[in-house]
Amino acid sequence: MTAGTRPRTAPAPRPSVAATEPYDWEASTAEVAARAGLPPDAVIRFDTNTCPWPGATLDDLAAEPLNEYPDPTYARLTAALARHAAVTPTAITVGAGADEILGLLATAYLAPGDPVVVADPTYSMFGVLSAIAGATVSRVPAPDLRLDRRRMLEAAGRARLTWLCNPNNPTGELLPLEFVGALAAATQGVVVVDEAYHEFCQLTAVPLAVARANVVVVRTLSKAFGLAGARVGYAVAGPAITATLTRVRPPGSISGVSAALAVHALERPDEMRARVRALLQLRARLATEIAVLGLPVREGAGNFLLVGCPPGLAPALAARGLVVRTFPAGSPLQGWMRITVRAAAENARLVEALRASGVSDGR
Repeated sequence: MTAGTRPRTAPAPRPSVAATEPYDWEASTAEVAARAGLPPDAVIRFDTNTCPWPGATLDDLAAEPLNEYPDPTYARLTAALARHAAVTPTAITVGAGADEILGLLATAYLAPGDPVVVADPTYSMFGVLSAIAGATVSRVPAPDLRLDRRRMLEAAGRARLTWLCNPNNPTGELLPLEFVGALAAATQGVVVVDEAYHEFCQLTAVPLAVARANVVVVRTLSKAFGLAGARVGYAVAGPAITATLTRVRPPGSISGVSAALAVHALERPDEMRARVRALLQLRARLATEIAVLGLPVREGAGNFLLVGCPPGLAPALAARGLVVRTFPAGSPLQGWMRITVRAAAENARLVEALRASGVSDGR
């Protein structure tokens, strides 16, 4: 084929990929700052559920050989994660953030047409990854933003894979371990329990993942460990799921620097627990201060709050460099905003902005 006869258009992707609604990426801090006419360091991210304090810095590390690939077994990282999760290293699979682990699970277990169950609302990547695989997604509603457990159990019984975020993002709802166990018993499919916010509530399905062949727990070091920029996540599962994840896990997806940062943070659990205690106290204080202003605040078990959001409030906050997570028209969360709990001074700046706006939702 000569250069003149080459196709002028790119080949089409798989139909399921072309039909997938992509993840709704947050605007960058630089973009937010430019729109508001502010310097980037004046922007505060209340929309990403990250920790206001880093769990480790590059200054904490010895020199890493950047010209070499990291240890493909990630032996030190795996051992440190196993100690934190109170399991054996053979139960651990590491990944570049929890999102890579979720992607590996979708790759390993979903084929076109497979039935998948998710709550509505929940973490949107569950639906995105399922759609990319071509699976058929059933969404179980959450009346008053509380999961309909009976319908979830019924739907899971027919599912190839069930996604469950516990505590749920973005509602903050924490489901009891008994329900998670019932969900696992109700299905022959895989039950994925995303515990990104585990350290803030302490309830965990890890014992179920160890005991039951169809349960896998997925966690991250992005939240309580303050390492969102390092991108380190992991799965806890029995031998069959772990072996399957090992088949599809790419080599070296976690950089050597990220792995070293993760080990440093994991070897200092008291520092993580101190951050969690501080954030829980700040969460309670922030919830009270917002409620006093007349906005409804949902009780939640993560490092964030779900708060009523009258029309025009989020853009007014963004104009001050304060970014909250909002939801589109038609969403079960229309009229709500998710607010990350941040350091005291940052929270105070948000409360003052809310007070200055004169908000009162009236619900």
